[in-house]
Amino acid sequence: MTTKGDELAAWMTYYATSADVGYSQPNRQSINALTEPIPGAVAEADCSSSTLAAARRAGLPTGTASYTGDMRAGLAAVGWAVIPYAQTGGNADNLYPGDLLLSEAASGGVGHVAAYTGNDQVAELWIDGRGDIMGSAEGDGQGDDTGGESRVINFYAHPYTVRGLWTHVLRPPAEPADTTTTASAAPAHAAITPDLIGDDMYIITTKTPWGEWAYALIHATVGGARAIDNTYGERTAYERLLGEASVVEWDFYNLLIRQAWERHNAAVAAIRGGVREDVDAAAQRVIEATKKEA
Repeated sequence: MTTKGDELAAWMTYYATSADVGYSQPNRQSINALTEPIPGAVAEADCSSSTLAAARRAGLPTGTASYTGDMRAGLAAVGWAVIPYAQTGGNADNLYPGDLLLSEAASGGVGHVAAYTGNDQVAELWIDGRGDIMGSAEGDGQGDDTGGESRVINFYAHPYTVRGLWTHVLRPPAEPADTTTTASAAPAHAAITPDLIGDDMYIITTKTPWGEWAYALIHATVGGARAIDNTYGERTAYERLLGEASVVEWDFYNLLIRQAWERHNAAVAAIRGGVREDVDAAAQRVIEATKKEA
């Protein structure tokens, strides 16, 4: 399934390869005229205007974000996750297509942003053909005159990866699962992928943003969810009983945990004297337990 993060990555790849996009800060907004991915289309942009344009083309909210200095706060306000870059361990395996790599000047970076496009690649607007920021406003061509004003570069070869100058990862908002049902249709857990659900319990695992594998035991009926590890062989014992853990993405891992506690609440609501769990608090306990074990 193509996500909006994938679409953002595709637009940034288009800007940096198929289109003819040159670097310019004075003319940075001309990128917004590229409403269709037409090969060879000419425009100008800078690092932030290009990533924000790609996000909007992908249908993602950008709020008040306008440049690298306000991107972190502006995108966070409309649902983007802000992850300290150190939590990735500098490992592309912990990035997703559509993640924005921010080097925020106020946090010790240099004032730059690029988009992770998958397969260890980063797309960005880098510098104009004269090694400046002005583009066609001061004698450079409107398009990419050098083949490097807009570019795709290997994540590990990027100078800001090498020098440790990325400060944050800005991750697009999680996309909700399709839970469309009729009034008399399935119970609350029907939106979960059916082949993940056992008779009553199942195990999920994910690669966390901080680089560790996390495991959770999910009760498919009313039991909620909890983190499990293998310190005392617990995970191995459950996998022998229930089968191997199903690998899911980080956002889906969190969604399944929340749904488990929502099912718990729906069940106890029908039981007189039942104790209702706060979904946010219950889900956070599982995540915090995961962090503790990591």
